[in-house]
Amino acid sequence: MNKIIRFIHRWTGLVIGLFFLISCASGLVIVFGKIIGSYAPVFKLANGLHTSLFLGSAGREIIAVATLLALVEILTGYWLWVCQGAAVARSYQKRGKSLWGAWLKMMSFRFPNRTMGLHNGSGFWSGPLLLIMILTGLTWCFGWYSDIVYALFDTAESGGWNNNLFHTLHSLHVGSWEGIFSRVLWLLAVIFGSSLPITGLLIYLNRRRHH
Repeated sequence: MNKIIRFIHRWTGLVIGLFFLISCASGLVIVFGKIIGSYAPVFKLANGLHTSLFLGSAGREIIAVATLLALVEILTGYWLWVCQGAAVARSYQKRGKSLWGAWLKMMSFRFPNRTMGLHNGSGFWSGPLLLIMILTGLTWCFGWYSDIVYALFDTAESGGWNNNLFHTLHSLHVGSWEGIFSRVLWLLAVIFGSSLPITGLLIYLNRRRHH
């Protein structure tokens, strides 16, 4: 099972790596721009990249599919992280060491080496916020998905899909729901997220070189 999950995680990452990097980097510029209150052309450029890659409807379709695959990538990444953490915990237990120490090591940015540690640590800490961004972003990617969200969360009291619910989804996507505090959190998440395709590619190339 783990081999299948690892295969899916590796090749999904290789397929969407560039799109994920563009999405995170452009999102980084957008969130930063909203923090400092700037709407200069550079932020309009970032918005165009983030929503359509400047390719019109074709670009929006690419972004939609890449966003859906990013959900798969993060979920499989957590699966592999938990499995690796369980193995480390068993090793610690056999040596009479604290299990908490094993999980602390897994949450660091150094285990089992610098590149892998940065990849694991960045994914672990930014993953929950990236999931929020992905799950809310999918609302603008697929009609069937927005219909599900509409059916689940839109009520007469919410003010309708085009009012309160829309603004709630948007604020969750861009991190504006708690002012500067949430925007800074989102900013850190996309910084860490931007590193994932790079470290993932380095890990893949390093393994190819040693096989």
